[in-house]
Amino acid sequence: MRIGDKTILLRKILSFDAVAKEGNITAAAEKNGMKQSNISNYISDLEKKIGAKLFERVDRRMMLTEAGKKIYEIGCAIEKGICKVDNYSLQDTTVSGAIRLWTSDGLAAGYLSSCLPGFYSQYPDVKIEIICSINAPDVLYDADLAVVYEEPKHPDAVILFKHNLKFGLFASMEYLSRFGYPRDISDIQENHRLCARSNYKEVWNEWRIFVDGCQNVAAETNSSSMLMQLTKDGIGIALHPLSVGKREKDLVCLEKIKFGVSHPFWIISHRDVKDLKKIRALIDYIKTATAGL
Repeated sequence: MRIGDKTILLRKILSFDAVAKEGNITAAAEKNGMKQSNISNYISDLEKKIGAKLFERVDRRMMLTEAGKKIYEIGCAIEKGICKVDNYSLQDTTVSGAIRLWTSDGLAAGYLSSCLPGFYSQYPDVKIEIICSINAPDVLYDADLAVVYEEPKHPDAVILFKHNLKFGLFASMEYLSRFGYPRDISDIQENHRLCARSNYKEVWNEWRIFVDGCQNVAAETNSSSMLMQLTKDGIGIALHPLSVGKREKDLVCLEKIKFGVSHPFWIISHRDVKDLKKIRALIDYIKTATAGL
């Protein structure tokens, strides 16, 4: 097979892989800057070549057939090889290059951003591409590092760091000047206003019980950044990571109120890039910055 023919086949396989990951042709096309029609044609050509259907539609999502699963394994192996070549050129004696880091807009997003100023002061030649989305990427190919909230099971995933992120109650100085410092948990539930992140009730049962007992939940959001803004604007008391909330000059940690929770997260990578100097430098810095928190 000539190079040109191999290139076309490779494009078809990678396009198929993109749809397999997204479960949707439209999403795969948007993510990769391609036309939906081109991806559809690539998949159709690939199905004709192997003589089998690669997808079946289940509840508006494209699911892999048995043949599709086998082709996907081949595609993952190809992407793994591409990843090795892509990162090989970055293996030099200096700490430089780009790091693709995925995190959700959730428990660890604000915490990780708080580590970056100090890291950049030590490693100015490293660029960190922060990817935020609802669905975690396939960390083995789409990101060098990812923050996940369950211990990874994939055989190629390597845990580089684990940390329990501690949370506490915060209120703005403006809020406290208007409503006063709460006496205890019961006082908050009966006489104060609360701002809540909607999915936190699913994470901690004690938080669910606390929120369900509050008389005035003034605002609820699914965004950590919006929750922080609501708190800073004096809308109500809210739960935030201690390392994030204590950086805000206008916020007061309600340490007299004996309420706190924690949640583990893992920073993972894949075996082919975990030992790159840029990766080790970032992980080592995060470990140092986290010591004592």
